[in-house]
Amino acid sequence: MSGTPLPAERRIRNPLDPRNPLSGVYIATMLFELAEGGLRFLLPIHLAGKGVGEEGIGFVVAVFAATSLLSRGIAGGAFRYDRARRLIILAGVASTGAFLFLPFTDTALGAALLMAGDGFGWGMATTVLLAVVMTVSPRTMSSASAMGWYVGFQGIALALATTVGGVLAQLLGVEAAMLVLATVPALAGVLIALRLPRADDARIPEGATREEARARQTFRARVTGAPGAVARTLVGLPAVVWGAALVAAYLNVMNGILQSFFPLLGLSLGMTLAQVGTLSSVRVGVSSLARFAAGPLFSRVDPRTLHIPLLTLSAMTVVSLPWLATSWLLTLPALALNGICRGLLRVTSGAAAMDALRGERTGAAAAVMTAGLDVGKMIGPLAGGFVAAAAGLPATFVVVPLVFLALALTLEIAGRRTRPGAPVAG
Repeated sequence: MSGTPLPAERRIRNPLDPRNPLSGVYIATMLFELAEGGLRFLLPIHLAGKGVGEEGIGFVVAVFAATSLLSRGIAGGAFRYDRARRLIILAGVASTGAFLFLPFTDTALGAALLMAGDGFGWGMATTVLLAVVMTVSPRTMSSASAMGWYVGFQGIALALATTVGGVLAQLLGVEAAMLVLATVPALAGVLIALRLPRADDARIPEGATREEARARQTFRARVTGAPGAVARTLVGLPAVVWGAALVAAYLNVMNGILQSFFPLLGLSLGMTLAQVGTLSSVRVGVSSLARFAAGPLFSRVDPRTLHIPLLTLSAMTVVSLPWLATSWLLTLPALALNGICRGLLRVTSGAAAMDALRGERTGAAAAVMTAGLDVGKMIGPLAGGFVAAAAGLPATFVVVPLVFLALALTLEIAGRRTRPGAPVAG
């Protein structure tokens, strides 16, 4: 289990240690996130400069999210460990191609077609990389540590992406910056081609049956393309995997509200744009630090005991914003606390799923968990916009978090009651 301490001689404290077979996966994950975050920052600026309106920009972003969600199902169904290298290289080629042509596109339709290709590559890359982490959890790291480093490197890239994109655009221009970013997913593909972990780096879960151990060792993660087989695979996933997907959706609903509407709330209550930007950066940065700290924390504390408190605290920090956002100093600790909750919840749910899986369904589990992120990314801004139009902007920060918290807690408690003693999502 992720909360069980490892012997001192088996611990790896540096994720990029040469002994860690996942070091290349962590760097590739960071490169994919960095490129995508920088592109998403620059794309609206590029399209607005070409005369594309807000509704056109929104359409392009929605196409990207929908295509990435679709590709996760394809990647989950196609995943076998001996295919992982080819799938990630294909994903890098798809994203790089989109990056190269986007600077020369000046219509919403053309950009949407290219972003569909990028979304396909992005969804496939992040799904397969997560499946690799879940399958090749090193013997020298706990599940919480392995997952903490994985989502931590994602967080670092997200924190740096807008800064890197902005600096490149300032120095070279928006279109040239997009071309520079095109090299980054290509580099990630090359890195995976050279540094994909070996099959014998798999960890056999403690207590696994002989058949399960053999499945892990040979990586026979088979999911056929037939709809019936895919449905049986999904239905047969442990409840903890669906719990992890729910947590991912919940976190991105909250994240979508904060990204889309907190700048408007802060400005309406008297903050400057610089103050709003600083607060957003603090939240992302603290979330990244929390992910890295999760491994040492959960080697001492059972992550399941913190799951419901972290969900509740995460929502309450958002609910408090309409009253706190009149003051930058009051808002700062609330958003920092929200970032801590987000970072820890990403780790606890993913680590619990790693511990629950046995051999053959890793690809499908990774697809379900990452699909939760995409679903939340789409639902959050839509739900927040609907509530804001109906009841005002401050109501968005109260109604949406409470509704989704009630849903998450109801499903979490029901899952614990129906499966006594089983691992929960976090």
